[in-house]
Amino acid sequence: MLSLVIILLIVTIVIICRWYLSYVHSSLYWCWDNGNEEKRIFIDTDNISFPENFLWGTAAASYQCEGPGDKVPVASNWSQWEPAGIKHGQRCGMAVDHYHRYKEDTQLMRTLGCNAYRFSLAWDKIEPIEGQYDKDILAHYHDELKELHRQSIIPMITFHHFVHPLWFEQRSAFLNSSNIETFVRFVIDMFREFEDECHMWCTINEPEVYVSGGYFNGVFPPGHKSQANEASLVLQHLLQAHVEIYDNIKKIARQPEQHSIGIVKDIFQFDPWNPLNPLDIYASRILDHGMNGCILDFFRTGSLKWTMPGSIHRTYVNLRAPYTNDFIGLNYYSHFLIRFNLFKQPPFEILHRQDDSGSSLMTDMPYALYPEGLYRACVRLKNELPRIPIYITENGIADRYDDRRHLFLRRYLYALSRAINEAHCDIRGYFYWSLIDNFEWAEGYHMKFGLYHVDLQTQERTLRDGAKYFQYVIQKHREKYEKKNL
Repeated sequence: MLSLVIILLIVTIVIICRWYLSYVHSSLYWCWDNGNEEKRIFIDTDNISFPENFLWGTAAASYQCEGPGDKVPVASNWSQWEPAGIKHGQRCGMAVDHYHRYKEDTQLMRTLGCNAYRFSLAWDKIEPIEGQYDKDILAHYHDELKELHRQSIIPMITFHHFVHPLWFEQRSAFLNSSNIETFVRFVIDMFREFEDECHMWCTINEPEVYVSGGYFNGVFPPGHKSQANEASLVLQHLLQAHVEIYDNIKKIARQPEQHSIGIVKDIFQFDPWNPLNPLDIYASRILDHGMNGCILDFFRTGSLKWTMPGSIHRTYVNLRAPYTNDFIGLNYYSHFLIRFNLFKQPPFEILHRQDDSGSSLMTDMPYALYPEGLYRACVRLKNELPRIPIYITENGIADRYDDRRHLFLRRYLYALSRAINEAHCDIRGYFYWSLIDNFEWAEGYHMKFGLYHVDLQTQERTLRDGAKYFQYVIQKHREKYEKKNL
């Protein structure tokens, strides 16, 4: 009798576990038709719609695309980091010379149908010597903004996108609390400079990526590895700077209600490799909290609580924080599967799901194509930061051979449409990363994100075939509302 009870118990546990795994799988992965299913399943990725005043744009960072301009290259934290910190020993150099070709590149945006452009100001070029602003560089940005407006493209400016002057880095950058004031001063001066030409502002791009790259992985300057205590302090200072920037701009703006200010948050989901393994679950939750949860909690509650095994627990409270985002910029690319591994340091590894789609659904970074995650990230922001509008400030694919970009765009835009129309997320724009190929940070020039291919020898721009779906969607969106308004 006891044996029968044990057998029934085991069978019950197995059935429950299989049901749970099936439930988890169905909640994380949609049934795409990849051509290998026993029963054909078809998701109509053309069944999409977006709000009438939706912004369609591309995104870029000054360092990655501009080049030095007309002057001798100035020193920054990234120029010092090269070439030793870059794969294949590359230097950014002239990049893709967007500095001189901004009119041509703006016309490329119009050719795609875009009506918005997100870019960053080059702090390193604007203030190469502390306290001395380069008037020629400021004049250049005025000219670029005028060109954007001339071609009916709405600018969105980012104040800090990973790069700052070398003098700031030599003073320990955001590791030193006294430098917060220096950064805020620069931002306020730039707001005053361009207040009449721009009304959408991103304070800091991906603070957790800056932190993890510079103080965990060591693939970003300053290249410190496994420095959890430094990382948490830098994160605190970045969030503190955001709050101070928001409050100061709103105080000094002539018409504060016309200016929208937000931080840009990257979300990579950290999912357990085995949803039944408590160690995988624990490791994934620790990582998610350190990279995502603690920041979202800060903007929801005003309290930052950062924890990581083996490091100090850091707490920072600023009750102004929940009121310092007119929007949230969401950068989304993919997700990670986390497996606990005691024999690694730190004790986990990042894996990718193997299914019957094969390796073709990996990007070159390598990240998995995971459009479901864009939907999940939007819903998470809606739930954790309700009533704050969302802009997708980055989303794109590294695809050297341009054989997955079309599929990427179809699926991710479909996921975005579902987030808007089914989950009722207040998403107001989508910025593809990036318009043209550029210098992809530690990866150098080998990662091809651009809708336009760039020949680095001739600087010639060529529209990629995989990008034409993006152009098609924008065109259909515009035609839909033109007919509606006739």
